[in-house]
Amino acid sequence: MLWRTRGRPEMSAARDDTLPDPWHVRLGQGLTQRPWIIDGGLIALPLTLLSVLSAAQNQGYTFFGGPAPWGLVFALDLLTILPLTVRRMRPAWAAGLIALGALGQILTLVGPGFSAFTVPFVLYSVAKFGSRRASRLYLGVALAGAVLLGLYALVQQLLVLPAYAIRLETLFVVLLMTGFAAAVAMVAWLLGDLAGRRRREIAAITERNELLERERDHETRLAADAERMRIAREMHDVVSHSMSVMIAQADGGRYVVAQDPQAAAGAFETIGRTGREALTEMRRMLGVLREERESLLVQPAPGLEDLERMIADVRAAGLEVTFTDRVAEALPGGPPLAEGAALAVHRIVQEALTNTLKHGGPGATAEVTLSAEDGWLVIEVRDTGRGARAEGDGAGSGLLGMAERARLHGGDVQTRAHAGGFDVVARIPLTTEKES
Repeated sequence: MLWRTRGRPEMSAARDDTLPDPWHVRLGQGLTQRPWIIDGGLIALPLTLLSVLSAAQNQGYTFFGGPAPWGLVFALDLLTILPLTVRRMRPAWAAGLIALGALGQILTLVGPGFSAFTVPFVLYSVAKFGSRRASRLYLGVALAGAVLLGLYALVQQLLVLPAYAIRLETLFVVLLMTGFAAAVAMVAWLLGDLAGRRRREIAAITERNELLERERDHETRLAADAERMRIAREMHDVVSHSMSVMIAQADGGRYVVAQDPQAAAGAFETIGRTGREALTEMRRMLGVLREERESLLVQPAPGLEDLERMIADVRAAGLEVTFTDRVAEALPGGPPLAEGAALAVHRIVQEALTNTLKHGGPGATAEVTLSAEDGWLVIEVRDTGRGARAEGDGAGSGLLGMAERARLHGGDVQTRAHAGGFDVVARIPLTTEKES
């Protein structure tokens, strides 16, 4: 089968993704999600079987000095062994039940058998999976149980031998048993505590990574939304301005085509040039949505140097526009604007003149003024159109787009409709260095 997919790794990978996981992988995942199966089958079940054999042959003693009933021995063993099945899911509950069973074994003088192995297991589990408070509490319980185990051994000796027969060797064995039980409990708790710290650190790192991934996805969505809004503003400005100029030129050319063919030809030439420029700008803007940007003819974004040409197109559409540039006198080297800020200035003037074309009415004129004042580039576009009498002025997305462009570069836009026309005054800070 290898020769069929050679040279086409994407097909092989796609096939592998559709195949189900092997049985041993599914089995491992199921056991990981159900830890009680492992704890019950590998720990609790063998200890239960050993306890059954031990209880059947039990020769221990009760408080009354007689043989311990088989049922009592087996019940206490089960109480001490079965909680191991939930030692990872409910460690505090498991430790409490095992402590209760072990206490019952000592008080009834039945004594711990194979069930004694459950104590280090549950201490390790409560230190690793439980809370710090519960782990310390049951460590103290286990150390107290070690002392009780020593006393249990001593009582057992007293029941078998008279007090005068107890020797120092017997007391030494009792102390040794107590110390060994305490040492085993302490080692199990320390190992569980170290494993619990590592587990909590891994959980904290995993949570932090998930938070970073969510933040990254959120920032990616915000960046995509911002890019879509930018493209929407660009598309609105380009399409609105270009279509307004082309409609005005087409209407004018239709009226003068019979009387003045040369003027009509000029109007049609302006329509063609405006359409080609709009198409070029749309290709440039939509190029950011495509992966192979090298194949596109990417044109530089329009800036301050293109204002004259854009205003000339508006004049050709029939709107009388006066352009005054006072920035050259104040800043001989040109205003220190980044490319994005210069594009914003160009679009603000373009949108303001387009609104005048659409809403100003017949006989309207416009005046565009650029000036530099106290570190700000001030753009003023004032017209003599209908102003407050115009329907739709100030209600479209053009004014909102102008305000967003200015805010994006730290500036602002103020608009005012009055009886004598409509005014747009924008300010862009001159603190951004030109991009190389």
